[in-house]
Amino acid sequence: METKIARYVRLIKQALTDYKWTLYYFQMLILNPKYRKLIGSLFSYLLPKTPSNKINFQIQKDVQILEENGLLVLDNFVTSTQIEEMKSYLSTKLCIDRQRPGKETFLAPRFAPKSCIHAYYKLEDTVSIPHVLELANNTMILTIIEEIFGAKPTIAMIHIWWLLSGFDAQANSNERYFTHPGEFHRDVDDWSEIKLFIYLTDVDEHSGPHAYIKKSHTWLLPPKTRDLDINNPDFPMKDNFIKLTGEAGLAWLENSYVLHRSLVPKNKHRLIVAVTYTLFPLPFGPKVPLRSYSDPNQFDPYVNRIYLKCR
Repeated sequence: METKIARYVRLIKQALTDYKWTLYYFQMLILNPKYRKLIGSLFSYLLPKTPSNKINFQIQKDVQILEENGLLVLDNFVTSTQIEEMKSYLSTKLCIDRQRPGKETFLAPRFAPKSCIHAYYKLEDTVSIPHVLELANNTMILTIIEEIFGAKPTIAMIHIWWLLSGFDAQANSNERYFTHPGEFHRDVDDWSEIKLFIYLTDVDEHSGPHAYIKKSHTWLLPPKTRDLDINNPDFPMKDNFIKLTGEAGLAWLENSYVLHRSLVPKNKHRLIVAVTYTLFPLPFGPKVPLRSYSDPNQFDPYVNRIYLKCR
């Protein structure tokens, strides 16, 4: 088991060898949501912006909802044909269990090990799947996020994974997601962070729906705290608790500082896409772009520079 000293040495080495880790660790020092928003706004002045960005009434309304509630459901964002084509592509791709690196790859959900809760597709497959990049670069989505960030966002990560039911409880006795089913958390990855989520399967009460605490992204939590239990008496957790269930294609934007979690699935698996937008690159993404493209008008080179290289 890693000692505290060894951990600090490892973190310092990371920060000295990769500026992304330096930015990441620095922003983790400040958890007050007001200060984080202020600092993010200050940094945004230094970053690229879309010239003559047109903001219509509907986008203004969507921005207001996302800023107030921490989440915005996107109506009719994905078609059933797109969903089927994405699932068809993934049907032959292998997954990994990120909790057990080095283990074998497998087809999910059918051949996933019983010890696995989250089965992730590989980075090279997530960037090649039909429609994901087009949806991630939807003009409305980028405009909403830029309006909130104050600058162009960076697509920092794209993840697609299965949340599996029927996993081995004993093998996951140290897995906090399973052992603390009432705990909701914030993501503390960047000063400004919004995620696009898309269900690729139908999700009901039994398949681990995504849940969040409405408006909690503005709450000042106790010092050094980024999670709260649903039964916490000091915050209106239960009054603002919302589960997202619906058919495949249900999509939403979420401020990653809103308290959230996936509920533990009972008897159905769930497949989901998550695209992470930030101000700065994150250290968890690809080290080099995974794909190239020739038309700079197809995708914004700045927004997509982590995953794509414009030839």
